[in-house]
Amino acid sequence: MTTAPAGIDANALGTWLREHFGVSEFSVEAMSVGRSNLTYTISVDGQPQWVLRRPPLGHTGGNAHDVAREGRIMQALGDSVVPVPRVIDIVDDPAVMDVPFVFMEHCPGFVIDSPEDWSRLAPGDGPRCAFAMIDALAAIHQVDIDEVGLGDLRRPGGLVERQLRRWLGQFDAITTRDLPVIRSVHDVLVEVMPDPGGSPTGLAHGDYKPNNMICSPSGAVTAVVDWELTAVGEVLTDLGYFVAMLTVPETYTSIWTPGPEVGFPAVEELIDHYQDRTGTEVHDVNYYAAFAVWKLACIREGVYTRLLTGTMGDLDLDPVAAGAGVEDLARQALNLLEKS
Repeated sequence: MTTAPAGIDANALGTWLREHFGVSEFSVEAMSVGRSNLTYTISVDGQPQWVLRRPPLGHTGGNAHDVAREGRIMQALGDSVVPVPRVIDIVDDPAVMDVPFVFMEHCPGFVIDSPEDWSRLAPGDGPRCAFAMIDALAAIHQVDIDEVGLGDLRRPGGLVERQLRRWLGQFDAITTRDLPVIRSVHDVLVEVMPDPGGSPTGLAHGDYKPNNMICSPSGAVTAVVDWELTAVGEVLTDLGYFVAMLTVPETYTSIWTPGPEVGFPAVEELIDHYQDRTGTEVHDVNYYAAFAVWKLACIREGVYTRLLTGTMGDLDLDPVAAGAGVEDLARQALNLLEKS
């Protein structure tokens, strides 16, 4: 009998796979990528065949983990130049799972989920990978949202303004600790926020970092994943987030910082490449990076709380280590604001 990790009913999923794909023998493995919506690889005869993505265990609703919305975004981008996994189905059937889930093709390749993963690139292909990541980001930001059917993602007001309010609310709702630095940084971000009317707007991924991309050994980006935080608004929030994830000190968070042997271009080169690809004049990068790091602190507090309560699946994560970096991230955001 097939066994499965927490969050998957092997019998119910097995019935669904037999009915739709004629598969009776399979295995399910929780992936290390993704700390919010839960992601699983389904293999047949030992070979990865599909990926299933569902909300966290214990999820009771709300947009933060709306996996069907995430699946719809990937479906809408399927015929665009944005590299995304091919979504096979968005399933909402209690007989299979008590929450909706997205079922998609498995994309070959690997993610950069630790410093050592950079060595999986072929020698000399670090720069190609860096510029490919920027190319994929530029492609996202140049999507005509009305043409692909995502115009309904528009919301009143600026994206940063909305998300500052949203993430502080979610932090307050989930935290079990007294962390006043989170509100202090929030207040500074509100005070010095750039005018949203002066920033280019479009589709913003919301969580654009190396472990949300699938890469080939030659450095190509074969798919961008984890679209749960996608919104319409100031697209430079993505660029600031990407820069922050590559450059913040490892003692704070960055397991993705490439070592000198990778040959990654300087941040200034990446920004220039983005400007060339989009025709956008980049500004306030340190502000958007600070906003990103503060948002990551809020997300990390949510992960910490769910690990403590056992609602993160059976991913091998240490709640103490996850919670220890929250205040450090907030202070790093202040450091970036001082440079903006």
